[in-house]
Amino acid sequence: MTTRCLSIFHVDAPHVLANHKHYSSRMGYEHTAVSMAGMQGKAQRTLLKYELVLHHLRQMPEMALLVCFSEDCLVLNMYPVEPMAEGRQHLLPSLNGNTGSHQAAVQVWRNTKDIRNFIVRCIGECKIGGATDDEETLLAPLDVIEPMGERGGVTCAMFCNPRFTPVWATYPNLWTIVMDEEKMYGYIHPSFRNALAEHINDCQQKGARLLDFSAHANVPAEPFSVYNPGQPIALVTYYTANVREYGAIAELNFKRYCERHGYTLYVYRDTPAEVEPGTTGTWLKPWFLRKYLPHHEWVMWVDADILFVDQSKPLEPLFANRDLLAAHDIGPWIINAGVLGFKRTDHNVEFVEEIYRAVSAAPDKSSTYANGGDQTIIANLLRERLDWALEDGLDCIGINTPWYFQQPSSLMVHFLAIQSPMRAMLMSQQERVSLQLN
Repeated sequence: MTTRCLSIFHVDAPHVLANHKHYSSRMGYEHTAVSMAGMQGKAQRTLLKYELVLHHLRQMPEMALLVCFSEDCLVLNMYPVEPMAEGRQHLLPSLNGNTGSHQAAVQVWRNTKDIRNFIVRCIGECKIGGATDDEETLLAPLDVIEPMGERGGVTCAMFCNPRFTPVWATYPNLWTIVMDEEKMYGYIHPSFRNALAEHINDCQQKGARLLDFSAHANVPAEPFSVYNPGQPIALVTYYTANVREYGAIAELNFKRYCERHGYTLYVYRDTPAEVEPGTTGTWLKPWFLRKYLPHHEWVMWVDADILFVDQSKPLEPLFANRDLLAAHDIGPWIINAGVLGFKRTDHNVEFVEEIYRAVSAAPDKSSTYANGGDQTIIANLLRERLDWALEDGLDCIGINTPWYFQQPSSLMVHFLAIQSPMRAMLMSQQERVSLQLN
């Protein structure tokens, strides 16, 4: 019996393809790859997929297995598919995530007359102008493996996305992960897909533990450090032990940038004892800005989930002809408070003091988004006190760029709205890119 793996990709995903090829090679399976990149129509893609499935089944021996992977499926562990498919004509795992249980990123088909007839039926239904181009509808007559279901002693598939805790990394008997994301969040972004595939491939080659970024934590243990003190421009950041896996990556990146351009860097690795009890995380921004603005010409707060990617670019051109620096937010807020820069002026010293008082008065500062978060308070004050409008902010391409908006011209990339291990994975990959650029 011959088993064949068929990678059918809607987009270019070289590290995912390498993952599929590695699995096929380790298992001794044939492998074929088909690219639909450039084919935008869902109906055309669906029809082509099932025509390809039929094409390959008709070439294969009776009872052989055809494993179909999309670019959103990664093989995590090198388990053969035959025990999972034992006694079955098809293997369609379902998922346990927040985007629904249906998935079509990994399918296993046994080459039997019944399956070939079923695929022909799917082709008939999804022809251009036909009944449906929706795979969930096409596959509805077939039974599926329950979420996190085991077959042959192996968990067939688990759900993965940037905002979902990566519990899959702790399952030693897991075959595949399937990446999926809601439309509101832009589906799975290519940078996440390829970074995760590259990380998994690297761990497989080295026998390393998944999502272990302790090697990046080569930073001082003390709660506070200042690098290159006394410079006109200063950056301030803060992180605690629970996010050290990515905070340490950011610290080393900031340190390299500040050393290159002659800026002071203040790094807090624990909450200062002097701050009001119960204040944590981003709620401390005004405290830090208030503390250091009198001592520098410019002070800029930078969240610890940000990287300076193109480190050749200095900050001075961004400060020209302005007293306050902030960039657009992608959501309802007028600015994103992950990067805030203030020139030392009497007005700014007073305004930072006002921000500090308003944030201190918030009744709940226990989590990032309590009471709408410090960002809501700061944005409201900018509007009310400074008549700040959207045109006053910098675009979010040049600085404070959401990671899924990143462009070659982006100086600072913000890895927001991601679970911490995934954030560390993406930041680790981007720090390697930054080191190569600079």
